[in-house]
Amino acid sequence: MSAIRLFKPVANRQVSLFMLYSSILQIGLFGITDVILNFYFTSLGHSPETIGVLQSFPRISGLLISIPAGLVASRLGAYRVILYATVGIGAAMLMPLLWPDLPILGLSRFLLGVFYGAQQVAINPFIGGLVKRDEQPFLFSYHNIITMIATAVGSFIGGFLPALMVSLGVRGAGDLQQAAQSSAAYRGALAVGVIVTLTCLLPLMWVQEQRTSGTNVNIGRVNLREMPWRTLLLFAIPMYFFGFTGGLTFPFYNLFFRNTFHVSDEIVGTILGIGWIGMGIIPLVNPVLDKRYGRAEALFITLSVAAVAFFGLSIAPTLGLSIVAYVIATSARNTMQPLFQPLVMSTLPPHAHNMASGIGLVVWNIGWFNATTISGFLQAEHGFQLIMQVVAAGVMLTAITVVLIFRNRPQHVTGIEVQNP
Repeated sequence: MSAIRLFKPVANRQVSLFMLYSSILQIGLFGITDVILNFYFTSLGHSPETIGVLQSFPRISGLLISIPAGLVASRLGAYRVILYATVGIGAAMLMPLLWPDLPILGLSRFLLGVFYGAQQVAINPFIGGLVKRDEQPFLFSYHNIITMIATAVGSFIGGFLPALMVSLGVRGAGDLQQAAQSSAAYRGALAVGVIVTLTCLLPLMWVQEQRTSGTNVNIGRVNLREMPWRTLLLFAIPMYFFGFTGGLTFPFYNLFFRNTFHVSDEIVGTILGIGWIGMGIIPLVNPVLDKRYGRAEALFITLSVAAVAFFGLSIAPTLGLSIVAYVIATSARNTMQPLFQPLVMSTLPPHAHNMASGIGLVVWNIGWFNATTISGFLQAEHGFQLIMQVVAAGVMLTAITVVLIFRNRPQHVTGIEVQNP
């Protein structure tokens, strides 16, 4: 039996520029900021319940923006939506640093969800349009590993930034350790995240939107009455469980490791960085699993592994075992996006791709919002052990629904074709 290729060259100038854009965005938005943001909220005196509500606001706005963003992306083109949304992301990140009052914190999180939601609706069809259809699984996997490694770099940096801010003269009250955990130090570190995030606009300015059959459809030419709405809603069901499990965990991993094992910010940043590296590397097996088992079956395998690992994370007695379970759980779970998006697009006509992305994001945001709203209360009342066990069950439900909905479903014959520059 011939070997299945794990790597396939898909790069062109446009792909390389967009990869650079995504990498810089991930370093600033998810690498640096995600490590520090909850600590910043804590330093301002907010409780876990309040932080959970603040973390739910981006999902509310993401829910509201998803369908309109899909329509706008179809009319204006995905590139313009990505460009304008990235500018908005940077502005929303800056707001809580200039005005740290609670209402502004909530508004900034809401606006971040608006702009990031619009960017996410447009980004998957846009990426699909950069290469030919048979190259899409490879490109999605490459994009995943590059952005995850970039996020890992940002996490490593983010863990050390507060102490660096103190060494540069940004001090709060108390000794060196207390100063590094002050709102002033965290504010300075988050400002670095904003600057890095806005830097991603430089390579994006050189990216050109490709003329594809799926990413640049004029919405005026699409009959919305003929859109396969029931099919689109059916395809979005796994995204609810995927969003719910993400909302219970990803905004709170920093608090999980700090509160459970009483480790420093630097160690938290290092642990999260290791996790992001795993989330980038493990999905590299996606093309192999795709060829051997099919996308739906491959997702069932990887998500089942993730469910077991999340249960292991709930009962891990030591920091070392907890890190191992965390890396396996998050890495195996992260195979969802690079496989699921091509799976959805391959079973739909091109004119439905933007709408499918929008509806999927709506459902994902509903799940994430439901989870983050209750996560703070679950932390206070039951701790992280119960949360991780609920996540294990949710990841398993994701795997089951993917197989039930997509197994043996025929692919659309035209797919996405692209004219490479």
